[in-house]
Amino acid sequence: MIIIKVKWLGNSALLVDSEQKIVIDPSFEIEADFEADIVLITHEHDDHINLDDLKTVITEETKIYAPQSVYDKFEIKGEVVKAGDLVEEEIKVLDVDCYNSEESVAYYYKGLYQTADASNYSDPGEEIELLFTACFNDHFSDYLEKVIKLNPKMAVPYHYDPEERQELLQAKGLSSKFEQIGCKSRVIEIGEEIEI
Repeated sequence: MIIIKVKWLGNSALLVDSEQKIVIDPSFEIEADFEADIVLITHEHDDHINLDDLKTVITEETKIYAPQSVYDKFEIKGEVVKAGDLVEEEIKVLDVDCYNSEESVAYYYKGLYQTADASNYSDPGEEIELLFTACFNDHFSDYLEKVIKLNPKMAVPYHYDPEERQELLQAKGLSSKFEQIGCKSRVIEIGEEIEI
């Protein structure tokens, strides 16, 4: 069995360390000390792609996948993806609606579901070991409804600033609500890693 290590890098950025290093949404709050084999971008907002952060983790061999809206806004090269695509034969591209974005997607990989910053996200049709979900107060009922429907083994709030007391309290509040409905949950620190 392959162990997948998932590290939160701040915002909605994740480093997935499996057979390859996969970075989702390269906009980091900590220094990146790795090179990515694959970069997945959910949408064109600046808190989901930072060109300086992207440059620190890519090589000539790195493959980049993103919706067309990302390439329209930033001068980067990569492959266009849309909901329903299968990337690298094992990464599902799923439909989500991120607030005020031109076009947005989410990614599912071997039990990990990164949902960008959407409150409404599709069912990947497979077991979810680890769900990363935003934690905006106005959408708590949506997050709870999704967790009830999708039944992940663990749900982790992210896409907030742990240095901001109010945002940290929101993340802790959502995590507590997940626990109350029977879903294992925890609040993690930027740079912390979870294995699945």
